[in-house]
Amino acid sequence: MDIKRKITLKEVAKHAKVSVAVAGRALNNYGYVSSEKRMRVISSAQKLNYIPNILARSLKTNKTSTIGIIIGDITADFFTLLVRGVEDISKQNGYNIIINNTDENPLKEKNHLEEMVSLNVEGIILSPTGNNIAQLKQIIRSGIPIVLVDRVIKELNTISITIDNYTAGSDGAKYLIKQGYKRIAIIKGLPNISSIEERAIGCLDTIEASGIPVDQNLIKYGNLNREISRKATLDILQLSNQPDAIFILAETMIIGVLEAIKEKNLKIPEDIGILSSDEPSWASIYNPPLTTLKQPNYSIGTIAAQKLISLIQGKNIINPHTQENIVLKAELITRRSCGELK
Repeated sequence: MDIKRKITLKEVAKHAKVSVAVAGRALNNYGYVSSEKRMRVISSAQKLNYIPNILARSLKTNKTSTIGIIIGDITADFFTLLVRGVEDISKQNGYNIIINNTDENPLKEKNHLEEMVSLNVEGIILSPTGNNIAQLKQIIRSGIPIVLVDRVIKELNTISITIDNYTAGSDGAKYLIKQGYKRIAIIKGLPNISSIEERAIGCLDTIEASGIPVDQNLIKYGNLNREISRKATLDILQLSNQPDAIFILAETMIIGVLEAIKEKNLKIPEDIGILSSDEPSWASIYNPPLTTLKQPNYSIGTIAAQKLISLIQGKNIINPHTQENIVLKAELITRRSCGELK
């Protein structure tokens, strides 16, 4: 196996006819270096295919140029696109990223936060479980900025990027009612997830305002889990007065709901309508294609990265007694799972 020898900073300096110290300052962009010498060093580094030692550089400058991302589950399309947005902006600005999954487990979140701090990340983008608030406050006080995505923690004074979840839930309910549905079941996520709770409130307020009685038996927690959401849906479908539509409030529960419907030999939309929050990549090719509330996942990621980098670089200072919540809009994508073409 042919492995090329790694070029050293000393060799770059020799090629550029400068000292190692000057070469280091030129490539790491700190201290004074004349423009002429800086250009010589950069040109030599390119010609020699020099790859900088990031660890050595971080020890010298006390900066790792690294951003930590802690999310629920990278396999969910919502988080996949969000992380892609973060990565694209981070790379454009010279930052690397480290990704951890919590599986919505507060203990895993706590451990990942500790790991991020020990790795000396310069900032953290977090989709919080809603726990570990004291730890998050301590991290921010230590000088590591945190930007929240998808969810808000009222007790934490920082920047968050979310969608208008109440309106999304309300819009979903209005659409189902417009389609003629009167017994609308709701599959919620976890009690501490602010975004999903707000969607549920928007949905229920709209159902109630329309004059349709709210049946608490039609509201279940799927715990953002495929199997739990399947069982929750089966419980609903076993009621003597079954729902005629199901509003699924998060992507990770969609397959579980669909499995339960299949087990009961029900047809979509003939027997039951389906509306999902989030837009899985397969939504348009499922039979029938799913009607969804599509979130601007990629934009959430890019905005979060821009805000975090501004905080890292001191361009955006947060008042320690206030929050900044950037709110985007979800888009209703109508297909056939709510009987649009019947």
